[in-house]
Amino acid sequence: MERQNRIAFVLLGVNLLTLTLLGCVNSKLGQFGFFLYLPGLFILPGALYLDHVRGMPVAFLTGLLLDQQIESTFGFHAFALAGMHALVSGWVRGGNVRKDLNPILLQLPANVLCFVLWLIWIKVFENGLLVWTFGRWSVDLIASTVAMIPLAIWLPRFAKSTILLVDGLPVETEGAR
Repeated sequence: MERQNRIAFVLLGVNLLTLTLLGCVNSKLGQFGFFLYLPGLFILPGALYLDHVRGMPVAFLTGLLLDQQIESTFGFHAFALAGMHALVSGWVRGGNVRKDLNPILLQLPANVLCFVLWLIWIKVFENGLLVWTFGRWSVDLIASTVAMIPLAIWLPRFAKSTILLVDGLPVETEGAR
């Protein structure tokens, strides 16, 4: 149990670092009219390395962090990522998704689904507060899809490397003091 909790905190840190770097990239790309929207990127690592008890909170907190970063309706991405984690984690554990092509085939459709759901959410519930035209949406979708391909391979590998690094650190117990 202690190992799973450690992995959960490591994955939350990896997601926070990735969101921060993505925010930096988006602040520069925004000057050129592009926005990388990549919530599907955060589905696979939690599904690979965590059980439901720890994976759902990590997905939910990652979604809240994403909501805060892109200033969307607070909770939209939290519930979307938690729901996708619930759907995907059983499928991931049943198959061999550790090959390079399979993460793309899982995360890319999840990202497009989030793209469509968020556009619908904006058009129905935001009452014109956020203007996202279909042309801008299409350009952002293409840019995000192109960026998603290498990142969908990189993030699970980075998460695994970080988990292995932290697993190698000694665990301090009360008896060792």
